[in-house]
Amino acid sequence: MHQVDPPKLRPDQQESIENLKIRIANDDVIVIDVRNPEEVTRSGKIEAKRWINIPFPEVESALEKTPEDFKAKYTVGKPSSNGQEIVFHCGKGGRGTKAVIVANNAGYDKVKNLDGGQSTWKRSF
Repeated sequence: MHQVDPPKLRPDQQESIENLKIRIANDDVIVIDVRNPEEVTRSGKIEAKRWINIPFPEVESALEKTPEDFKAKYTVGKPSSNGQEIVFHCGKGGRGTKAVIVANNAGYDKVKNLDGGQSTWKRSF
């Protein structure tokens, strides 16, 4: 059995660590962590005013929820498909990349993946 290459994103769909730090400081980004809750507990989260944990298996259904149902499940407002930019991230980048593709398919155009994920983020401090 051969290994399937992970999906590829365009360069403009990748967010650098440095740029995300600036965007978080300016509060002009929504950060969606697609790791499972145990991973978040174990290795921490990105401190952003607008941070949401949506485990990858839930991303598609979360983006299809009504704003009311989204808020009931995730306790924050649902990001708009044409609103503020969203940066997805996981541990190293694989699930974040897939989340960008899922979001694009759900009509979200302003989405990026954090290049290198949480592991690269933590090493940057």
